[in-house]
Amino acid sequence: MQWSNVVKAVLGVRGGQVAILLLAVAGIYLFGYRGMRFFLVPSASMEPTLYNMDHIVTLKYKAYRPGDVVVLRDPSDAKAYIVKRIVATGGDVVTVAGGALYVNGAYVSEPYVLELPEYELEPIRVAEGEAFVLGDNRNDSDDGHLWQDPDRPVTDVVGKVRFIYFPYRRARIFDSYPTPRPADADSRRAARPGQEEKRRAMVVDCT
Repeated sequence: MQWSNVVKAVLGVRGGQVAILLLAVAGIYLFGYRGMRFFLVPSASMEPTLYNMDHIVTLKYKAYRPGDVVVLRDPSDAKAYIVKRIVATGGDVVTVAGGALYVNGAYVSEPYVLELPEYELEPIRVAEGEAFVLGDNRNDSDDGHLWQDPDRPVTDVVGKVRFIYFPYRRARIFDSYPTPRPADADSRRAARPGQEEKRRAMVVDCT
């Protein structure tokens, strides 16, 4: 028996038709307009926010802000995706020093990180239309602090993580942790630190 016939049997013919129409409209809105996608997280670089084998849902937004956890295209593989947290956007100056993140010279509180970063990052000014991303597992994440081109175009962002739907014990609506945008500070792009092997938090497209 088709699911549409089951709906009609439960709600009656007219009620079933209305329910099917509402479901169709919701599907068009979520998949067409909001670009809803499903992904699997197969690494630990976003712990403790996202865990290995978490199944997540993303939605597309017109703009993304610092604090948003997003899925974006992998800079080393155009056919793959990674999940990271945006910590700075176009025009911001980002620095990591003394185990803390600074944006535009102001300390950023990050209660979501697994542990304090053990690396230093010289000031980098994020280009307009781009974003600087880091993994919440700061010392085990391949992200902007290691990439040769640290900024990523906002157009590479597939969507913001909005739901965890599996495992069921972790299922919930996913809220980003907004971070402030302090006043700008003068700085210049510095040389990049040496590359090393880190977790990329690649995600598997389940759409």
